[in-house]
Amino acid sequence: MKSAMKAITVYGPGDMRIEDVPLRPLKKDEVLVRVAWTGICATDLSIYTGESSFIKSGEIRYPCRIGHEWSGIVEEVGESVTKFKKGDRVITDNGVSCGECDNCRCGDRFACTEIMSVGTINCWDGCYAEYMYMPECHTYPLADSVSLEEAALAEPLSIALGAVKKYEIRPETTVAVIGTGSIALGAAALASVKGAKQVVVIGRKDFKLQAALKCGATHIINSTRENAQERLREITGGKGADFVIEASGGPTTVEDAMRLAVRRGTVALLAFYERTLDAFPIDTLVSKELTVKGVMGGFGLVPEAAEYLAKGLPVEGMVTHRIEFSEVPAFFARAAETGGERIKALVRICP
Repeated sequence: MKSAMKAITVYGPGDMRIEDVPLRPLKKDEVLVRVAWTGICATDLSIYTGESSFIKSGEIRYPCRIGHEWSGIVEEVGESVTKFKKGDRVITDNGVSCGECDNCRCGDRFACTEIMSVGTINCWDGCYAEYMYMPECHTYPLADSVSLEEAALAEPLSIALGAVKKYEIRPETTVAVIGTGSIALGAAALASVKGAKQVVVIGRKDFKLQAALKCGATHIINSTRENAQERLREITGGKGADFVIEASGGPTTVEDAMRLAVRRGTVALLAFYERTLDAFPIDTLVSKELTVKGVMGGFGLVPEAAEYLAKGLPVEGMVTHRIEFSEVPAFFARAAETGGERIKALVRICP
């Protein structure tokens, strides 16, 4: 077994380094996993640039090891681990519970008050590394029918699933999704396979909207050229959306979501908003008797998300880039400077 690994650390805005990090002793309830693939998230980029609200609030501090979307192969198991052995292919939760708070003691570790998010808030070391340490209770076997590359999408899909599960989708349901990132497209794909009559994706970039069609959207609206509310009414015969998923984090999109919803409709908010909203549309909320639900991560839903992948969930349109581990710092620098046309970039960590 090696004594050190290559890992990426962010030391400050724009300062990302690949360095040698010592491998620590394995705790008895942990598995040591060789990371195969990881996905690059917009949250990772905002931490790298220093624009993240979590950096500004002190919930994330430099230096930090980022990355939370990943898959891998078990390299070693702790002495009390019974569910895994070397060579098993696995995925994991994006958070690690404390095991000691009232919620953990009551069996609801996903409501842990001291949870350490992988690579983000209250940081558990992230997955831009050759190896990851994870407790057995937060680790899950990966079906043989799902590739390790594809499995790196399970974490963002789990967040999308957390939103989709907020509403009982029926054959007559119209779902509107605001946003065209991987979580938004995952929500569109899940709404489609759950049987929604219409899945309408609203965004600003044509190449991302075309990807949404590959992921199960029945209609797309480019909001830079069309009035989204008027176009949605045309699509639905004047009705609007029964269920609106706001996944963009834009400055006006919360209000947009409520305007798109039918009377007594449901709105799910699952984006991070990097600033306080100037105005919350309370009058719209009250007059339409809307239900608004927040979605914080996909804690506990990664295995279910992977099951959808095993069943052939249409996600091929999400992945726009594949890069090697050594290319990550340069990729982040380019993304911070130019933005670029990307949806989901995947990184091959270990062959």
